[in-house]
Amino acid sequence: MNSSAGYAAPSGDRREARPRPSLFPWPVGADSFWVAHTVAWLFIAVFGLTSRLAAFDSVGLALALTLVLDPVGFALTALAHATLLRRSGFRPMAMAPLVLAYSVVGGLLQMQLAGWVKSNLVVIPAPAMAEDPSIPAIYYTTVFLAWSLAYFWVRAEIAARTERAQRSEAEAAAMRAELQHLRLQLDPHFLFNALNTLSAEIQERPQAALEMTRRIAAYLRYSLDKQNRQVCPLADEIEAVRAYVRIQELRFEDRLRCRIEVDPAARSVAVPHLVVQGLVENAIKHGLRSPAETLLVGVSVRRTDGDTTVIEVTNPGRLSAQAGAGPAVGLANTRRRLELHYPQRHELSLTQDGERVVARLALRGSACFV
Repeated sequence: MNSSAGYAAPSGDRREARPRPSLFPWPVGADSFWVAHTVAWLFIAVFGLTSRLAAFDSVGLALALTLVLDPVGFALTALAHATLLRRSGFRPMAMAPLVLAYSVVGGLLQMQLAGWVKSNLVVIPAPAMAEDPSIPAIYYTTVFLAWSLAYFWVRAEIAARTERAQRSEAEAAAMRAELQHLRLQLDPHFLFNALNTLSAEIQERPQAALEMTRRIAAYLRYSLDKQNRQVCPLADEIEAVRAYVRIQELRFEDRLRCRIEVDPAARSVAVPHLVVQGLVENAIKHGLRSPAETLLVGVSVRRTDGDTTVIEVTNPGRLSAQAGAGPAVGLANTRRRLELHYPQRHELSLTQDGERVVARLALRGSACFV
């Protein structure tokens, strides 16, 4: 095990993609428009009725104007949505003159309708203020302009929300694809090393080679059972470590020993598949370079008072920095998967403790992309 493996680098800076909360909770679609449109015009109608009652002091006139003009306004804005604003790829600034002209024309139409209501539907003479024809023109021109601005704003927000959601989905899909690719790298890497070990034992120790073949088969059976799972309970991961160590013990005979201690509270914690094996594999690889007669690899797992799981793997030896050396395939793979599963919520360090090297992995919270 050496310091070039990349343990001490800061934890990953990529977070699981999550869309930013939207100001508008309704879903994008035709139904959502009609709900919002209806609610908006109900508010306009209530406001208009209240304003007319206060201004004209005539319940009949206020009701007549509201019941005729506001449904027409509802229809005009719905027509604008269907014929002009709904078109894909519209640009608000380019459509501003058209929207202004539409609002003015709509206001003038409402003015004519208001005159017709006063002449034909209201028996009681209208107050002098109500006789001013510019009032409905100004009022509804303002309403149509405000409606158009709100429409552009809401549509832009919904479009931005949709784009963020699609981008987040694409990023999440890319991360899952990368995790699957990393996951598939692990078994061939281990199988390559195990078969090389097996080929070296066939002629010299056929019985040991036969037992090693059985253990490799048992390990691969376990791996196939978990191939579609990105994470697994820590108890299962420890069993995979035991299977891996049993294979290596056949190769190195009495020189290799492994002591595993697991806190019962941590056994159900979900961790990335084969994450502990990568640390053990590295410990065996570099521990064998030490002058110790027996390589004792220690694996300790404990759960802290909070939501942190601490995994420590130790081996005899000294830390060394090999110039230009890159991380091993297994450790580089492990480090990248930790960045994706635990963005900014993991710590992977390598320290010297007397005559032993300690690899310490701390995982906080739950894994992403389970």
